[in-house]
Amino acid sequence: MTTQPLDAVAGDGRLEALQRQVVELTEAVAARDTFIAVAAHELRNPMTPILGQVELLLASIKAGRCPPEQVEKRLERVQHSVRHYLKRAAILLDVSRITSGKLQLEPEPLDLALLLREVGGEFAAIAQRADVPIQISAPETLRGTWDRLALEQIMDNLLSNALKYGGRTPVELSAEPYGEHVRIQVRDHGEGIPAVNRKRIFQRFERAVGQGERRSGFGVGLWVVGNLVEAMDGTITVDDAAGGGALFTVILPLHTTRANA
Repeated sequence: MTTQPLDAVAGDGRLEALQRQVVELTEAVAARDTFIAVAAHELRNPMTPILGQVELLLASIKAGRCPPEQVEKRLERVQHSVRHYLKRAAILLDVSRITSGKLQLEPEPLDLALLLREVGGEFAAIAQRADVPIQISAPETLRGTWDRLALEQIMDNLLSNALKYGGRTPVELSAEPYGEHVRIQVRDHGEGIPAVNRKRIFQRFERAVGQGERRSGFGVGLWVVGNLVEAMDGTITVDDAAGGGALFTVILPLHTTRANA
């Protein structure tokens, strides 16, 4: 029977410890890079409709088509959007915890139908400038218990995705009761997403582009959506829409009970 010298055994132990440290450091760097990418995307994304609202207001004022009461109304909308932007920035740390399984949700009683119309309204200016109509469909009220900011991020990202990849076609945003759940759908009328790519687009740093296409962005929007939906015990799927286009379907329980995801 042969045995290793004690110094050799100790050397093996140090090597294993060093290898573990390398793995831990590599994971930490990956988590940092993920956070930077998510932060860049989530802070930039809502600025698009805010900028659209400001540009629309300026154009109306310069054309002399915006009386003071309309200026006040539109400035209130900009103020509302900026406040939501600041809230979004404040919870980015929670969003970054997706990778560590420590995302903190704050469920509260909400009217999803009202929230859906608010989100659609915030995108109205940018959609109008791009000559892309947004059609909103929801019942008068649709009450449940969800994390407000998580819902906003889900709808924001899906709408942004539809406007970006829908080929300047009409975009439909809808919500409806679905048994003990709610169903939120975002649909465009573009070329759709090939079946082979439908799982891949929910991965980190992946985008819904065809072969040979180049698009700007980090490719984290749908990854964020997928993780937020999962955190609220929901599901998300993407399918071909009848008549063409991509159809994203989010199904969530009427009441989110988990505070820690």
